Amino acid sequence: MTKQLIKKNIELSHEFDTYVADHPAALKRIPSGAHIIITSAHDAALSAANTSIARNSRSGKFVEAHKSDGSWRIREFQK
Repeated sequence: MTKQLIKKNIELSHEFDTYVADHPAALKRIPSGAHIIITSAHDAALSAANTSIARNSRSGKFVEAHKSDGSWRIREFQK
């Protein structure tokens, strides 16, 4: 993963943290112990890199936090 993708991940992770802080009910959609995969409608390279890491992981449950047009959608991630 490039430094540019790492920086984008950090930025989007911060935005998602802010979203969850402002919308605590969103946490109910994230199972205990699940890993969160950040994806974006406006960054196919970042989304592909992050989903590839999840697909190649051998550990547990995943949910996808997808950002599109300024809003977040949390959904189950299928490997």
